Amino acid sequence: MKRTPSPTLTRLLTGTLTALTLAVGGAQAVTFGGLNVTPRGPQNLNLETGATDLPQGGTATDSRGGVKLTAARMQLQPGQRLSAQDATITTRQGGTLKAAQVTYDLKAGTVTATGNVTYNDARFTALSAPSMTLNVKTGFVTARGGVKASKPALTGTALAFDPSTMQAMLSGPYRVNQGTLRADTAAPAGRLLLVFSARSVVRATEDPDSSNRNRFEPYLK
Repeated sequence: MKRTPSPTLTRLLTGTLTALTLAVGGAQAVTFGGLNVTPRGPQNLNLETGATDLPQGGTATDSRGGVKLTAARMQLQPGQRLSAQDATITTRQGGTLKAAQVTYDLKAGTVTATGNVTYNDARFTALSAPSMTLNVKTGFVTARGGVKASKPALTGTALAFDPSTMQAMLSGPYRVNQGTLRADTAAPAGRLLLVFSARSVVRATEDPDSSNRNRFEPYLK
């Protein structure tokens, strides 16, 4: 004989399932895809998808990549990505990137930022673009979609910066006007190699050699 659960039992089971689905742990650090994530407040787990929402944000640290991210809100998708809003990222090389939206692709090892994106370090001041990507493994920072900075004073279509060599490549059309440095082109295929020493550009090459082009081009696409 088939028994039908009583309405009271059904309500209890439903309430328990709902509580588990929306269960919130305390603000305890968790390991997520190589990241150490410390929530500011509750953790809302979706039992069906495995995704976790951190409505009060927190901090995520990649000790191997030297990247630290703090955000007002985060979403964790197991094995795939960490998404964050109103985020600030600091890099091993001392760069600071801020954006309205950030996605940390765990498989690709990239952090992509969109929405009011700005980047600052010892070489660049107020570097901005519609989109920026940090390659965690190589340290390269790429800005795309229309780039500008106040120091060095420049504009361009895209810019890739290699902090390990203190070199950057700007793609055309571009214009640079900083101190004695003057360079510009209207050609979309134009490339300008900038070489930094300490906080200043010490050399600019408007016709970079093939080795430098090959090193930067993958990041400018």
